[in-house]
Amino acid sequence: MMTDEDILKKLEDSTKNATRHQLETLQSILERQSGVRYLQPYLSGCCAPIDAATYKRTVPLSCYDDYADHINQLAGGDHGQNDQPLLAVDPLVCFFYSSGTSSMKPKLIPYFDSALSKAASQIAIQGSVAILRRLFPPKHDVNKILFFIYSDNKTTTKAGFKVMAASAFPLQGLIGAFSFFESKWEQLCDDLENGYPCLDITEVAMRDSVIEVLGGPQPDLSKRIRSICGESNWSGIFSKLWPNVRYIKCVTTGSMSQYCSKIKYYAGEVPVLGGDYFASECYVGINLDIAQPPQTTRFVMLPTAAYFEFLPFDMEKNEAVGEETVDFSGVEIGKMYEVVVTTYRGFYRYRLGDIVKVVDFYNSSPQVEFVMRAPKSSFEIISERDLMSAMESFQMMLRNVMAVEIVEFAGYTNLESSPKKLMIFVEIREGCTKLRDSVAILRRCCSSLEDAFGSIYKVQRDRGEISPLSVSIVKPGTFDRLLQVAIEKGAPASQYKPPKIVRNREIVEFMEGCSLVTVRLDSLDG
Repeated sequence: MMTDEDILKKLEDSTKNATRHQLETLQSILERQSGVRYLQPYLSGCCAPIDAATYKRTVPLSCYDDYADHINQLAGGDHGQNDQPLLAVDPLVCFFYSSGTSSMKPKLIPYFDSALSKAASQIAIQGSVAILRRLFPPKHDVNKILFFIYSDNKTTTKAGFKVMAASAFPLQGLIGAFSFFESKWEQLCDDLENGYPCLDITEVAMRDSVIEVLGGPQPDLSKRIRSICGESNWSGIFSKLWPNVRYIKCVTTGSMSQYCSKIKYYAGEVPVLGGDYFASECYVGINLDIAQPPQTTRFVMLPTAAYFEFLPFDMEKNEAVGEETVDFSGVEIGKMYEVVVTTYRGFYRYRLGDIVKVVDFYNSSPQVEFVMRAPKSSFEIISERDLMSAMESFQMMLRNVMAVEIVEFAGYTNLESSPKKLMIFVEIREGCTKLRDSVAILRRCCSSLEDAFGSIYKVQRDRGEISPLSVSIVKPGTFDRLLQVAIEKGAPASQYKPPKIVRNREIVEFMEGCSLVTVRLDSLDG
């Protein structure tokens, strides 16, 4: 077994010779996968070995829709003929679901048993652990705690586990858990004191499991949690509940950055660390400097994790520039790119849909910041980044003027209306100011919100191609209910992220049905 020093040295060596490792990675993939049905139409006339230039010239850029038929065949049990598998020659193990955030239609990601992929991922995972161990040497004086969270008719139980760190992907899941805990801690304490869950939990197997884990009433633990959670201030609740917790590690970039202030509130003095860059399709990058502020996490691209290309992206136009990609050595510091991957597990020149900014090089590997998810089409008038930035200012305004705190938000552009219309849905914390009595103030805040959008919106708004902004305040709990709907449709709870840019009319109709008050800047009465 490799030591931490061995693992970190291997990571270091790979970043020093990034270009060579990239070419070797592509060669390994093509030597094994060039005969699959997806690639055959493009590579059948090419002589082996196929170099990077030939590969990029003959195989087109792809998106999920290009694989959908093959993936549906795999899901239906048709793995292709023995001599020509559909996407990969390795055995199919299972499928992952993507988050399905903006559309409520999660993608089905096949997981093939690739030894090469597992080896590359293992180095990244072990490297991440080794980095943590350097900053937080293991300790043995850890406390034990029992903690379970209710959600409708289900409960997750963890008993007697040693808490040294809290990890969550994405960050919103951890925030959601603690927000829910805030509303249910008294019931939790009652259940601990009784030694069994309340009658709201009706699933027999689950009740029996909780009762077995509790092993009878736990009055001392109940008393301890009551004394902690009964305080009016939940700042630093992590270290109060778990005195030996060392750190919290989670994804804090992109759309997750809005939750950083909240997790820091719960964390108190406990360090919040940025996670690594992992996609459903492959490992992408590692956070080598976990001591940096989490919302500004930089990822070192891993040259052995996949074969990477970078498609130049124009932030002003909110779209990719052509289809000519550059490789590891061709990226430029300060520029934006969409990440394109060729993986060990059946994706070839696949547009990942992530926009990154190259901020530096670590040895010869690009060091990037995650910027946002790519727009789905050139017709979108506002980017995820524009919306996040504008809503940050809007939140500060609402907090100062109306003592209102935003819980969640999402934007939708109605491209079918003429002119086009941008709609923003905002959920505020329950118990905030009665908005129906403050429409005039809210209208002024919304007007400032519109002024904060990006250049594409402003130009089209001035031309009259976009009608005035519409902002709807939705009922508390709306985004939680949206999560439940998404899970019912197949989205994995562990990966779900509340949508920022909505592209599904079903979600919009759901939001409209939850609206409490709507401010339309083209209407005198709101």
